[in-house]
Amino acid sequence: MDIVIRKLTPELAEDYAHFFDVTPHWDNTPRDELPCYCVTWRNDDSYAGDGDHWYKTREERRERAVGYIKAGKMQGYLAYRGDRIVGWCSATGDCRGGVDYLREYYPIDAYDADVRVKSIFCFVVAPDVQRAGVATKLTEHICADAAAEGYDFVEAYPDMEYKQYDCRGPLRMYEKCGFYICAERDGRAAVRKKLK
Repeated sequence: MDIVIRKLTPELAEDYAHFFDVTPHWDNTPRDELPCYCVTWRNDDSYAGDGDHWYKTREERRERAVGYIKAGKMQGYLAYRGDRIVGWCSATGDCRGGVDYLREYYPIDAYDADVRVKSIFCFVVAPDVQRAGVATKLTEHICADAAAEGYDFVEAYPDMEYKQYDCRGPLRMYEKCGFYICAERDGRAAVRKKLK
């Protein structure tokens, strides 16, 4: 399958929102709870004075996502098959709050400003191309970009046993892409790929 990966830019904000408008995450979730528009994982400075970060309606989540993307506050990668977006991965080194929230669960080393870590938070892949390598291609592209940008590691936070509705990606995929488990607890893992 021919997949092209593009970094999310302000110009792609409406394309991004449309992808979430029409792409189901999984089948058994009440409609108003989805789509999430992946608004949780964004630059730390976008949380200032913002209160609750989980906006109550899909319309508000959509509006916030478009605004954050246009302001450069949300980062990640889109997978295209022809002109159609078929996948998304939230990945950034600028969401310290999100990383601290996820890391507090694990016995993992404390934050060190001298170690640059880019985190993979979430995937959404269109149902008709799931299990066709889209998430793997996104992950490989993220790692290549992170290496070129001078990061020390790419880090992710999967469950040890993958479930269909798990947006964090399967552990097996990360291991295939050269990640190793750096911390584990109660069926969850933090995985890293060393870039330097």
